[in-house]
Amino acid sequence: MSTGSAFERAEAANGRPVARVLLDSALPQLDHLFDYAVPPELADEVRAGQRVRVPFRSQERKSFGYVIGFAERSDFGGELSAIADIVTPVPLLTPEVWRLARAVADRAGGSAGDILRLAIPPRQVRVEKRHLAAAVAPSPAAPERFPDEEGVARELIAGARLALTASHGPERLHTGEWVGGWAARLARLAIAVHAAGRSAILIAPDYRDLDQLRDALAAFGHPGIVRVDSRQSNAERYAGFLRALDDEPRIVLGNRSAVYAPAHRLGAIILWDDGDPVLAEPLTPYVHARDAALVRASLQRDASPGEAAGLFFAGHARSAEVQRLVDMGYVRDQQNPPRRTRIVHADASMTPDAFAGRVPEFAARTIREGLRRGPVLVQVATPGYAPVAVCGDCGDLARCRACGGPVGFRTVGRASCRWCGEYATAWRCATCDGTGLEERGTGSARTAEQFERQFEGARVILSDGEHPRERVDARPALVVATRGAEPLAAGGYRAVVLLDSERLLSLETLRAGEDCLRWWENAAALAAPDGLCLMASGGGPVVRAFVTGRAEEWLRGELRDRHALRYPPAVRVASVSGGADEVERALQQLAGLPGVDHLGPTPTPPGGPAKTPAGLVRAIVRFEYGQGDEVASRLRGALVADAAGSSSRARGRAPGRARPEALRLRFDDRGVFDG
Repeated sequence: MSTGSAFERAEAANGRPVARVLLDSALPQLDHLFDYAVPPELADEVRAGQRVRVPFRSQERKSFGYVIGFAERSDFGGELSAIADIVTPVPLLTPEVWRLARAVADRAGGSAGDILRLAIPPRQVRVEKRHLAAAVAPSPAAPERFPDEEGVARELIAGARLALTASHGPERLHTGEWVGGWAARLARLAIAVHAAGRSAILIAPDYRDLDQLRDALAAFGHPGIVRVDSRQSNAERYAGFLRALDDEPRIVLGNRSAVYAPAHRLGAIILWDDGDPVLAEPLTPYVHARDAALVRASLQRDASPGEAAGLFFAGHARSAEVQRLVDMGYVRDQQNPPRRTRIVHADASMTPDAFAGRVPEFAARTIREGLRRGPVLVQVATPGYAPVAVCGDCGDLARCRACGGPVGFRTVGRASCRWCGEYATAWRCATCDGTGLEERGTGSARTAEQFERQFEGARVILSDGEHPRERVDARPALVVATRGAEPLAAGGYRAVVLLDSERLLSLETLRAGEDCLRWWENAAALAAPDGLCLMASGGGPVVRAFVTGRAEEWLRGELRDRHALRYPPAVRVASVSGGADEVERALQQLAGLPGVDHLGPTPTPPGGPAKTPAGLVRAIVRFEYGQGDEVASRLRGALVADAAGSSSRARGRAPGRARPEALRLRFDDRGVFDG
């Protein structure tokens, strides 16, 4: 039986009559352990970590939950209800993952059950039966050895926390596939950790990154990975989860939820490009994979001193959070200067009057020269055709009638809301009552259309959110891509041209500078070893830091400024939103805590991407890292009190419908100061 060892390893009742169960409930007031009697007929079968069905509030009403442990007696004064049945014999929740879920939820003022729903996929009975009937799959044949990575692997297994700025450029595998050099490097490191008898969890933002890592692992002789991917079917994900439960070290490869995967003898968590906002969980309690990885490594070090797990943060550009950890000595910088693409600023080669058009003359010449030898990448700021629509009569920005969001043209002549997607049919201007819309700005589709005329005869390829391209071949082509959607080119691009730097730097977000550095570095890294990257326009400290390769120096200065102004990540933040009374009661719980302040409450504008109701407010609480446990505990208490009190006010409301004014918490929201 493949997962039989997990059953044998899990804690048994051993005659103890009380089981401690965490209910699978989204209600914050139920986020604690409940005592249930272990019935005699289940005494030999029940194990910690199993999913069970238990009565709740009445014998007829059943709820699901996980057995966390057992006790000789209960503090409950009445008669305990008994466990109704065991859903699956497999202990799906390991002690390590339970400790992680509890700690991460507490840090974010959330519920452990919400974390477990990310960690444990829905049960698939047929998949489970096949897995239980199978023998443990043997380890794959020994993959290649990588002596250069074995020293780093030993450090990680000993608990080291390291940060690497990855070199630019692609790498060709012996299979003929091309991957980013970063993917080959991280795959070799994960294999070195696995070769030492330990598991490695390898996390990347999206499926394109995961595909490159998968190709590299397979080429190096390690095809037996466990993949955790949001694009998988439920059956595929559950099968991989069961394999990860086996008493066999694995390489777990996945996106943000992979940080919660079970991993036998975990030796390292390797995180690629942690500055990508995709790694921030959009579901409550909104924990970033980087923060969960830091918590997991710390817990493992404390629980198993001889079985530490290291952390390895890698990227072409460093996030402010990791730079802060490096500056304070918590994470050690890998002192190996990365190889960078040759980067040129058009201003150094052009006279000012050569910047008249969208594509400066020098950039156009660079594109033509690159197209003679292979593909050329042009990065643009905005997807769609024209990002902004204005009233044709008065020139005011067009707003969506449904949610108040900005209207733009995703395709020629078809205007729609950039927030909710509703088409702007029968649109009427709120200022002058005009009905005509005009295009403003140039998106990716419009740029591609213009390039087809400007570079006649060139093959033009568009890659953005609506037209994703994962790879392009080595033939000449002009690839127009939005930031983050750039395809990998076989052999690398002959030239990479970065447009719209001024537009990107003017985004109303606290992180505009560091985001730009990450977007530009990731694009430049796609160039061929003898290619170049051209910054077509723009200036200022962020552009200079990119062109001169001094991004980390700029980040240190940025962190000093944020420390003086009490902006994250120099401090932690929590947004507290809801009705005015609810938010005020929550803020009162923080009164008297030294060093804690808050901005607001201020009215939350109605509408927006989340269609926020009118009449709500939001406050932003700022606090030092050392106060995080206390702040989270107090705000969590306010949330539980609000949720419990709402039960008495629920009469007359549709079942399952939350009060608009209900208290909501979100810790460490990277977009909390965005405009």
